[in-house]
Amino acid sequence: MLYLNVFFVFCVSVGLQFSLLLLFKSRKLFQPIYALSPQRHQLKQFTPSLGGIGILVSLWIVWFLYGMVLLSESLLWVLIVFTSFSVLGFIDDSRSLLKKNNQGLTTKQKFLCQLILAVTLIFGYSYFFVSLSIPILILYAFVMVGSSNATNLTDGLDGLLVSCSIVTLLGFFLLGGVEIQVFSIFLISVLAGFFVFNKHPAKVFMGDTGSLGLGALFAAMAITMGNVWILIPLGAVYILETISVIIQVLYFKRTRKRIFLMAPLHHHFELLGLSEPRIVTLFVGFSFMCILVWSVV
Repeated sequence: MLYLNVFFVFCVSVGLQFSLLLLFKSRKLFQPIYALSPQRHQLKQFTPSLGGIGILVSLWIVWFLYGMVLLSESLLWVLIVFTSFSVLGFIDDSRSLLKKNNQGLTTKQKFLCQLILAVTLIFGYSYFFVSLSIPILILYAFVMVGSSNATNLTDGLDGLLVSCSIVTLLGFFLLGGVEIQVFSIFLISVLAGFFVFNKHPAKVFMGDTGSLGLGALFAAMAITMGNVWILIPLGAVYILETISVIIQVLYFKRTRKRIFLMAPLHHHFELLGLSEPRIVTLFVGFSFMCILVWSVV
């Protein structure tokens, strides 16, 4: 019976994404492309953005159909975390679309908003579910902000973030309890519906609406499990992407030279001549390997 429900959710996700795709195209809500992106990215300037809206709506449909019966209130908190960060991403995306460039919120504005959201949401979790000490609350807040930004950095190639996110959720399924397993399966079905339109060549991008929310959601799931360190293997790709940016920036400031052809790391491989599907396959394989090693150890 669960498999039929999962397939139904997949169909809902596909139908919703298709409807939104038609709407975005009719309104010409196209993704602004960064001028310094690899040349082939300039061909994507007429690809609609805001696909994260479909993911968000699909997850709430899942909750009202199944979550209220099958899942606990702590996982409702996880969904609220995703919604909060997705709304922030939507504001960022909307500003970019209005300006017709890729400059939405400034880095400082986005970080401050993320930090406020994280502290507020984790304080709420501590108040209603599990009492947390101040140091742990602060740690969880920075983990949530870091995870949100890491997935945002990873969302740079067709199908990359959604593919890696599905692998991350498979990791949660393998390492989590029954409720986390059920939640992960439904999330995978929603993301699989989005993948139909986001795989190369992408017909729609999730935008910050999806990418900021997914990272925060992974952090929230780890928090409900009481083990944020699980994000190291489950989010190894996102961590690697983030580290590549940090190294690039620090090294350039010190030497005026670059270690990578371009950061994040997926752009480095792009400029080496690898195709987007090949890079996605490499990153997904690396993610699987990290999860398997962690499971064995």
